[in-house]
Amino acid sequence: MLKSYILLFFLLFGGFSLVGWAQSSKTVNQNVWISYTGLLPINKKFSIHTELSWRRNEYLKNPQQLLLRTALVRNFAKGVSLAGGYSYIITYPYGAFASKSTFPENRIWEQLQVKKQWGKTEVISRLRLEQRFVYQPVLVGTSYKPGPSVYSTRIRIMQRFSIPLFTPSIKDKAIYAAVFDELFYGFGRQIGSHHFDQNRFFGGLGYVVPKFGRVEVGYLHQQIHRSGGTKIENNRTIQINFLPTLLTNRK
Repeated sequence: MLKSYILLFFLLFGGFSLVGWAQSSKTVNQNVWISYTGLLPINKKFSIHTELSWRRNEYLKNPQQLLLRTALVRNFAKGVSLAGGYSYIITYPYGAFASKSTFPENRIWEQLQVKKQWGKTEVISRLRLEQRFVYQPVLVGTSYKPGPSVYSTRIRIMQRFSIPLFTPSIKDKAIYAAVFDELFYGFGRQIGSHHFDQNRFFGGLGYVVPKFGRVEVGYLHQQIHRSGGTKIENNRTIQINFLPTLLTNRK
């Protein structure tokens, strides 16, 4: 049964990272992303999500993006949770398809997540909806500056599998393999006819550090479609994730 789900996962999602169009311009970037994602429990039902992602282009040479994300999480039984929150993102000019200047984005987001255990394998399914307010650069006088916000809506669908390699479960000092794929799909009048936004495919290894939490290192392939799919950006990214287990004294 698990093998069937994994095969379906690759057929549905893995192929999106290879999507290309014959008449599109293409470029490749080498990036490094270092991320921190924590979940601070308030009580048994509620938690606070905190996230910081530091993203660099040409490995560590140039800035690519800085992301700050937070949310209130409502935990339900059987691994189900709902979240709603806010993100602030700064994007810098990078690569062959660089923006005209640095620009910010405000983002409101909602999320449904289901976490299950299939034997030794930890499975996470996530659906996220984003309301984006992007301040794209505009020409002001002789230079480009962030312009008025442009609203768009985006849906993200992620499927993730984590499996311990040498232990029965993912616990302290365990080494595990992790793989996920996330599809980004925009919609609304402002998107036009090309709804595919991007796809992210990750494969890597993780280690559970006692009294801290998980640390993951792996390869992320990100494919972004720009300008209605006429420009395709392939980002080959080394991704390092810190996922601490935050504790509280509250009952």
